[in-house]
Amino acid sequence: RQVSVWLALLWACFLDCGLVAGGLVKTGGGAARDRREVTGTEDDFPPRIIEHPSDTIVRKGDPATLDCKAEGQPLPTIKWLKDGQPVTASGHPSSHRMFLPDGSLFFLRVILYTGRYQCVATNSLGRAVSNNATLEVAVLQKAFKENPRDLTVTVGEPAALQCDPPRGYPEPTITWEKNGLVVRNEGERIRVLESGKLMISEVKTSDAGMYVCVGTNMVGRRVSEPATLSVYERPTFTTKPSDQEVGL
Repeated sequence: RQVSVWLALLWACFLDCGLVAGGLVKTGGGAARDRREVTGTEDDFPPRIIEHPSDTIVRKGDPATLDCKAEGQPLPTIKWLKDGQPVTASGHPSSHRMFLPDGSLFFLRVILYTGRYQCVATNSLGRAVSNNATLEVAVLQKAFKENPRDLTVTVGEPAALQCDPPRGYPEPTITWEKNGLVVRNEGERIRVLESGKLMISEVKTSDAGMYVCVGTNMVGRRVSEPATLSVYERPTFTTKPSDQEVGL
């Protein structure tokens, strides 16, 4: 009796639960289908992103590539999103962007395509979305926010030449040149501060000259207006007076 109960349960499961038998699957009153059509092969797996795109900065008009690689079985297709919207591209050069065979997104010239990008890999078993990557255009304006000014000091005194570089992205680095040569740090005596200011703690006569501030990033370099550092020595007596005796 107990065996018959188990057989009844198995038969009910075959009819209603989708029991797999002989490689066939029966679901909810539908026709039996080959198991492989429902689940795929044992080697199939959903997509995985194995190379995410990375943040990229380029000069305006330069080419750029956002990389993306994914694995999966069946082999996934890769599409791109920009600011959450699908990216369209064609192989025609006038479009300035195209999808490469490995899934990367190539820009022939970066002009108007700055934004946040993601690649999406899809196959029959699911989808995978990459990390965000920003594409930005480097900028370096021409005008300095503050140019250095002429300065006059005495030997042994400190001197400070101010400089506020042009606005730029990435933030420009600041160097100084004196009479056409790069100014090198000399320990604590000569330093270029993070603000761009040139500090000389104890001025020497050899420090006198014409100085310019140079702002540089990947766009290029900008040179400030020149400023002259004049150095004077304190007067000293070459001959000191001495006592004299005179007759009356």
